[in-house]
Amino acid sequence: MRIARALIYAALGGLLVLINLRSGNTTMAGGIAFFVLCAIAITLANLGRTEITWDEKGVSVRRVPKPPKFIRWSDMRKLKVDHLGYHVLARNGRFRISKENMPPELLAEIRKSIRGQNNS
Repeated sequence: MRIARALIYAALGGLLVLINLRSGNTTMAGGIAFFVLCAIAITLANLGRTEITWDEKGVSVRRVPKPPKFIRWSDMRKLKVDHLGYHVLARNGRFRISKENMPPELLAEIRKSIRGQNNS
């Protein structure tokens, strides 16, 4: 979705730049090009930054410039779902995974650990 949005920004911005160049407004065309490039950069900035791994002890979440955060299965408290994806709340942190990127095995493990906490 973000890539499609960036392509739309590029197409519409390119058309606006072209129209302004043809009418002789080079400063306006340069300003539009600058803001279109900034919008594309902001849109694509978060792609591929989150790495999630899990094992029998818990889930490790890593956002690329930051060190990994480890969340134990026993610390997980709540799982919420909305239009952004799955939000997992734990005692020592939280993380979000989009619906498209959530592995079914991980989702089953999270639900099992939360159910186990609620039953205890």
